[in-house]
Amino acid sequence: MIKIGITGSIGAGKSFVGELLRERGFQVLDADRKVHELYRDSAELRAEMASFFGEACLTPTGVNSALIADRIFADANARVKLEQIVYPHLTYAVKKFFKADAENTTSAADTENDAERCRFVEAALFSRAPSLVEMLDEIWIVDAPEAVRLERLVNRGLVESDAKRRIENQRGACAPGLFPGKAIRTITNDGDRLRVEMQLDGLLNVKADPGTEAGMTVVKGRNDDRE
Repeated sequence: MIKIGITGSIGAGKSFVGELLRERGFQVLDADRKVHELYRDSAELRAEMASFFGEACLTPTGVNSALIADRIFADANARVKLEQIVYPHLTYAVKKFFKADAENTTSAADTENDAERCRFVEAALFSRAPSLVEMLDEIWIVDAPEAVRLERLVNRGLVESDAKRRIENQRGACAPGLFPGKAIRTITNDGDRLRVEMQLDGLLNVKADPGTEAGMTVVKGRNDDRE
């Protein structure tokens, strides 16, 4: 099984790429959504959050995102602590996601269903979670011009100053150089859906000649060598 991470700066459209993959039958774990589920359901995580951020950070269905955002934007140490609290729980959930696939599907060599040969994890900041990156064979970086990303965030309801602050906070967090040893693919999402789909289908072209750079078979070949 090939394990692929999908990442990109805020507003780049990594979730859009994740949805396109789901439409094509692939399993995609949305790490951000999984974290929200953990905030709601994990008693251990909730206790750790309350211990550091105070009981006011908890709500019946999760956490007070605005309160936590204010803390981490004002204090870099608070951001680091948040990651130290959350990422071990998320890493365990991702391991279960990959393990379930390995237990419930046949091997890539034995199946004709290409969607069973790889799974995807979509996350904003893989570079801050090395334990997640270690599990991955390949990183797909979704990119878009900063002006386009800013417009998307404002259209989602953020005030422009807050949108700019979030973009700045993530600047450089998805640079290819942060993932040494991982195969890197880049998808440009400037708003042209057809262009995005063409890039994605090129990467998913598992029927391509093994020597074709665009084909997923190139990745599978490297993976087979490691095994």
